[in-house]
Amino acid sequence: MIRVDRSEELFNEMLDKYDSELILGALDEMSRMSKNELIALGKVCESINRAEEAKNHQPD
Repeated sequence: MIRVDRSEELFNEMLDKYDSELILGALDEMSRMSKNELIALGKVCESINRAEEAKNHQPD
């Protein structure tokens, strides 16, 4: 059985949802970012995900 790590799982999920050129462009931009910029970006993404989850769990 092949074990897929979380980063590979997320990458595959992104490939299913978005155009590969968009993903490659984003990865190219991220490769130029500093560690602190990447940490800040991660925190923004976490906030967005929490907001989306809260929105999806609200009663209609």
